[in-house]
Amino acid sequence: MPVVLGIDKMFGKKENKQMKIVEKDVGFAEDAWEFLKHAVADEGHCLGSYVSTGDVKYLRELEKARELRTEVMDILAKEIVAQEWCRIKHIVGKSITAQELCTRYLSVGNLEMAKKFADYQKELYLSYLKILGFTKENLNYSTSA
Repeated sequence: MPVVLGIDKMFGKKENKQMKIVEKDVGFAEDAWEFLKHAVADEGHCLGSYVSTGDVKYLRELEKARELRTEVMDILAKEIVAQEWCRIKHIVGKSITAQELCTRYLSVGNLEMAKKFADYQKELYLSYLKILGFTKENLNYSTSA
């Protein structure tokens, strides 16, 4: 529970010295980014497993995975307006694909295309940070890690 409360501190309220999370903690934002990437990917794999097998247990797992991802996104995005909340999900989804394509190109020795998809990944991550309200001026490189 302290971490959940700390997320509120990170995204807009005064820093609390008792909390491990600091305002605009880029390390925390990066950890959340990685969590969301895996959560969105898990949803995709659940759906893929259902399509491949027809077993409805994968649809139940998909719903659980979606609920967890939604809960974490709600925590992260309390102050985000309009469609930005949903955009985070789609940006994260695109980043997973960019990462997968980057590694596939690397596996066949195509460094130029791997670099291209790595650059897409970077741009998507920067878009995520921008939606969360990070700027060069308020970015805090101190972290609880």
